[in-house]
Amino acid sequence: MQPLNPLFVSRIKEQFGTEATNFISAIDHEPRTSVRLNKSKNAPQFADATPIPWNNDGLWLTERPNFTLDPLFHAGTYYPQEASSMVLGHILHTITPLLPSAPIVLDLCAAPGGKSTIIASWLNNSGILVANETVRQRAWILRENIAKWGFDNCMVCNTDSATIGQMGATFDLVLIDAPCSGEGMFRKDNTARAEWSTDNAAMCAVRQKEIIANVWDSIVEGGIVIYSTCTFNPAENEQQAQWINQHFDVEFISIPMQPQWGVSIVPFSCGEGYAFYPHKVDGEGFFVCVMRKTSGDSRRIKPQKKSTFTEVRNTSLPLSTPASYVAMQQADTLIALPRSHAQLLTNIASKLRPIWLGIPIGKLTRKELIPAEELALQNTLSHTAYPFVDLPYTDALHYLRGEWTYTAPTPQGWCIATYNNQPLGFVKAMGNRVNNYWPKDWRIRMQIS
Repeated sequence: MQPLNPLFVSRIKEQFGTEATNFISAIDHEPRTSVRLNKSKNAPQFADATPIPWNNDGLWLTERPNFTLDPLFHAGTYYPQEASSMVLGHILHTITPLLPSAPIVLDLCAAPGGKSTIIASWLNNSGILVANETVRQRAWILRENIAKWGFDNCMVCNTDSATIGQMGATFDLVLIDAPCSGEGMFRKDNTARAEWSTDNAAMCAVRQKEIIANVWDSIVEGGIVIYSTCTFNPAENEQQAQWINQHFDVEFISIPMQPQWGVSIVPFSCGEGYAFYPHKVDGEGFFVCVMRKTSGDSRRIKPQKKSTFTEVRNTSLPLSTPASYVAMQQADTLIALPRSHAQLLTNIASKLRPIWLGIPIGKLTRKELIPAEELALQNTLSHTAYPFVDLPYTDALHYLRGEWTYTAPTPQGWCIATYNNQPLGFVKAMGNRVNNYWPKDWRIRMQIS
């Protein structure tokens, strides 16, 4: 691994005192692999896995498998995620009584999507999740992971914090997993080590303040803010929390942490945060604190003047409970929105121009509806809408490469390729050939022997 910057080592010695030697030694050890199961799908069994105590869906694995060569990973049945950040699940369940029954949630800096999928599982199709990422390329990765997780109440956006702040009071809960100096990733990321400097860390602290200030007006009075980073730097963690307290009306919320978890309580003048240190926890570096906004506006989302969506009536949706959804058309694309949130979703969408919304159904042409590739991965897909073609392991991998090697007869027309009866994506059988519709950007590049 890249040697640690001497200035970083010096700060750690000052910050941790007698624990610094153990801390620095832990950073040079290989991290433990962990995954989080998607229990809305048929999640796989991992042999000899150990439960992660702060997340009921999380597991530590005994070794790191090749996720690329597991079709069930591509089907969204689980997500490889660093264990410390999974504490978000525990926090969400703790603060549930403080929120409306169907909250509107913003994950502000959401890519690649691990925390967004925690939120989606916690919401369980109630409320709305707006997952945002400012970097366009990362936003498409976020979209892929949201699509594979399979919930119907999600929106993926690619916009900046200032634009979101101009929406006015909208969100009951905001997660600000702020861009940071990345010290918590030093155990597995040479690039993070190489790019670290005191100047970069200071720049991150300034940028975090800007992001927080930009988005603040979009939070309703009484709304909850979860602030987190993957760094050990006090200027980006507890000092940032104190800055928030100085500039905005908030009260900090205590989250119970079991002593056996090894989570460190980080007190500051107005509350406390929670830190995951590698010499105390089987996980990477992570800091989080929780607060409630005590002044501001109630929700006031203005109806859109001119909608880009048109309701499509008398259309058959390939969903298990079609009456629960509204079919909406935007240009030549058909989507389904949960009926209970359709108006609110389209109002928010008119301001944020999402790259993903609800359930994509397909593209309307003169001859037929071409199903959206992601439709096959949705939890509410009707299993009678399209024939299933269950593929053996090697054929499933070839499918994920964009190929078709399955030799058994395939029903004519649109079908869904599955593995272990878990949907992957669409194919279309046409006479003597089968066309593969697995998205090109999602295809694996490895050769299959």
